[in-house]
Amino acid sequence: MSTVTQQQQRGQKQKLDPTDNKLHISSKKNARDFIFISKIFLKKFQNVELHALGEATKISVRVAENLQRQGLVTITKINSITADIEGRKRVKLVVSLQLTQDGKARIDQELQA
Repeated sequence: MSTVTQQQQRGQKQKLDPTDNKLHISSKKNARDFIFISKIFLKKFQNVELHALGEATKISVRVAENLQRQGLVTITKINSITADIEGRKRVKLVVSLQLTQDGKARIDQELQA
C-alpha cells in the first residue's frame, strides 16, 4: 500500500508541492483558504498566476487584493478572457502576482514548519 493511501486512511495531511505557477481558483473553497495556498505557491515560484472561471473570479480578485493590501505581492497584470466551454461562454480571469522583497521574508517566516 502506498504511503499516500496510508496517510489518507489515517486522516493525515499531505504537504502541498506545486509543480507550476498556475493556481486554479474554484468556488468550492473560500478566499482565506486560497490566500494560504497562494503563499505556498509564492514561496516556491515568486510569480504566480491566479486562474478563475465564472463565479470563482470574485474569489480570485479578493485573494489578489488581500495579498497586495498585506504588502506581500504586487498585482502585475489582470487579464479577462471569454472562453467557450462546453458550448457556453464563460468569463476567465487571470491575475498575475509578483512577490515583494518584504513579502518573501514574511511568507518564509509564516510558513516555517
